[in-house]
Amino acid sequence: MNMYEPRNDRYSTSDLGVTPITPSIPHLDDARELEREVEYIVDECFFTVGQAVGMRTTVDYDAVVWWRDHYRARFLSAMKKFGNRWTQDRTNVTGVALMLAERAVRYSEGRPSIDLDAARQAAADVQRYCQLHARRRAARLGLEPSEGDAARIAGYWCPDY
Repeated sequence: MNMYEPRNDRYSTSDLGVTPITPSIPHLDDARELEREVEYIVDECFFTVGQAVGMRTTVDYDAVVWWRDHYRARFLSAMKKFGNRWTQDRTNVTGVALMLAERAVRYSEGRPSIDLDAARQAAADVQRYCQLHARRRAARLGLEPSEGDAARIAGYWCPDY
């Protein structure tokens, strides 16, 4: 039996005494869906960054690539750990994206565009802010998030635990 040809429902593999080998990797489909969701979220965030930067300056290609790679990895890691909270946290995420843009514009002052260095500095500021926000929120609620959780969520978005 050729497993690569389209399936013909007129003949059953049980009639032939053959057990079909069907690739079944459910986690692969879940991973692909998660990747698509992350791409959507990253796109949404960078739309917000673009709106915030506006006509004040431009962003170097290397900075955009670094930001996308950096945040894609962080978003994916956080979503694997905490699930997709995009619909609940969209306002927080876009607020943090605005902060990222403002910090990057500030670090690029005097330069013709937001370069890789300014992009990294802005991302580090956002990460520190999100870590502090997560710690303060947890303390207010009487929770003790682990350092690993705070680091994983920081840079993803500032959650409301």
